[in-house]
Amino acid sequence: MYSFSLGNKFNKVFAVIEYSEEKSLNALYEKDIPFIKKLWEKYYDDYTFSIEELKIARDDLMKYMDFEQWENLSDKQIREQINLIYKLTAIVSYGLAKDCALYGSGN
Repeated sequence: MYSFSLGNKFNKVFAVIEYSEEKSLNALYEKDIPFIKKLWEKYYDDYTFSIEELKIARDDLMKYMDFEQWENLSDKQIREQINLIYKLTAIVSYGLAKDCALYGSGN
């Protein structure tokens, strides 16, 4: 599980990547999405994503929100990957809306 809070580890966690979503995260890692790669590489570490990293991440993730990028939308695993992209986009956008870095912590 990986949790997100605004700014630092002392703030309240507002979102998590559940264990059940790790398979989708791994599949997205294989798609070579830079933010997903960094998230996967830091998954068991504490890491603060800067505002600049979040801006880049939002742009990277937005490219994958277009359904035309995906094949076989009826496939459950594909839908789970798309749902995780949407979730991560919302998490990143929330940090940017608050003008705050995101602290991520894995366990």
